[in-house]
Amino acid sequence: MYIKKKKWADYTHDELTLMKETVANASADTPFSPEYAAAYLNKSVNTLQYMRCHNSNAITYSKTGGHIVYRRKNLDAYLDKCEKKCTSNF
Repeated sequence: MYIKKKKWADYTHDELTLMKETVANASADTPFSPEYAAAYLNKSVNTLQYMRCHNSNAITYSKTGGHIVYRRKNLDAYLDKCEKKCTSNF
């Protein structure tokens, strides 16, 4: 089930949960819109946009026909890079 695109603040908790589950249950090469990627990562679409523009360590994405897409394998790789074992290392 695909949820219609709208303003990020207008998505309900249930819609965000469904979007996150959709990404989690997809194959690794499945492309997703920034809205689905943001829901999966518990971040906002604006945060992903900021990361694309200002962070060289941002999540790998593709731009096809003017549309940004994230593959699940790249989202999972980003989460793996974010894993920490101890907060004293910062």
